[in-house]
Amino acid sequence: MQMTQLIGRLGRNDVKLIGRDSFMVFMFAFAIVISVVVRFGLPALNDYMIEQNVLNETTFIASLEEIYPMIIAYLALFTGALLVGTIFGFMLLDEKDDKTIKAMLVTPVTMNQYLTYRIGMPAFIAFGIVLFEFLFINLALVPLWQAILLAAGASLTAPIASLFFATFAANKVEGFAYTKFTGVAGWTILGGWFVVMPFQLILGIFPPFWISKAYWMILEGNDLWWAALVIGVITQFALIALLMRRFTNVAYQS
Repeated sequence: MQMTQLIGRLGRNDVKLIGRDSFMVFMFAFAIVISVVVRFGLPALNDYMIEQNVLNETTFIASLEEIYPMIIAYLALFTGALLVGTIFGFMLLDEKDDKTIKAMLVTPVTMNQYLTYRIGMPAFIAFGIVLFEFLFINLALVPLWQAILLAAGASLTAPIASLFFATFAANKVEGFAYTKFTGVAGWTILGGWFVVMPFQLILGIFPPFWISKAYWMILEGNDLWWAALVIGVITQFALIALLMRRFTNVAYQS
């Protein structure tokens, strides 16, 4: 089957699945809510805390502006892509529950074609959402061409998340339990902001961390930011390949 036909057929089915599932709709809406809250709420909170003398020269940080890059890396670069990955991961779990994947194995659609769509589509959507959040928030912003590259690197978190849910969760109930794990994993980015080099490199075992690291290096004026981005892309692709192999084995065994 041609990929264009496959995209059209599965795309229409995905729209129906998302439309009838309030949780998936909420996840998409939540990305917009995050953007609005961070753009308008974070500066307002910062001003309020300074006016109330909660933050000053004697406190741990004198202004929330000092940690804007940490917050944006977590909420935009990581969480924006994670939300998309979670949505597609739950769609994969729906297809597992409905035996759609097993039935597909006897159709002209090959597993490679199916996985190409299931990897490419969430990455494509995540790229758009992450870039939108990044530009809309408009705090600690980098030049547009660098923002595009960061969004592209961050978008790979989406297929990682979707394959993670589909591979390790037996159903949507277990999937909800695993959402806690993915959220905690993202704390690596928050914690990494306070870890100095070279100990930060240890956190690179969590591939999405490298994208945030590249972002921070750009803001620091470090010309080697591209190296962190490349490492992040390569390690995420490696993890995607590993999860694809495991997902294929699970699909044929189910």
